[in-house]
Amino acid sequence: MNNHYFHNNPNLDNKKHEIKFTLNGKHYRFLTSSGVFSKSHIDFGTKTLIDAISMKSGNEKLLDLGCGYGVIGITLKGQYPNLDVTQVDINSRAVELTKENSELNQINTKAFVSDGFSELTGKMFDVIVLNPPIRSGKQNVFNLYKSAYEHLVSGGEFWIVIQKKQGAPSHHKFLQELFSEVEIVKRNKGYYIFKSKKGL
Repeated sequence: MNNHYFHNNPNLDNKKHEIKFTLNGKHYRFLTSSGVFSKSHIDFGTKTLIDAISMKSGNEKLLDLGCGYGVIGITLKGQYPNLDVTQVDINSRAVELTKENSELNQINTKAFVSDGFSELTGKMFDVIVLNPPIRSGKQNVFNLYKSAYEHLVSGGEFWIVIQKKQGAPSHHKFLQELFSEVEIVKRNKGYYIFKSKKGL
């Protein structure tokens, strides 16, 4: 199990690889390495999630939960420069890459290691985004959903991407039990984007 991207393994090769990504005419570069999720390319689910997300004001406090090498938070900050972006991951190598990628793209975010919300006690966000770590188990993922609800302000939004074959219907049902509104914002090649809103 220790070769999963949500575990730390300092013995893995650390040869870096660069990925280029363009969103709405803006170009981004990301360094990746072994031991992080989707190291060779930006995965389709992440791209679909980024394309679907829209901000109400662009001034929100946003949490990129399980940030990997930083794609979601960095590109959203690039699209909405006034966002206050925090990026966390359990994987220390992923967090170091996120910091490097923030500098590489000249986009300022705060990134640090956190096991879920363990280092975020008392912090509240307007928006939380997550590409769930499905392979860590459904119970772990559902616990992340509950913690996300608890760390959102009233009216806050929780965005996730999940494939139908990974159990999208059961995740949809669980989110409906937590949040006052759950919307399927987008479907694309078996991927679902859910936007869940916390009641006022």
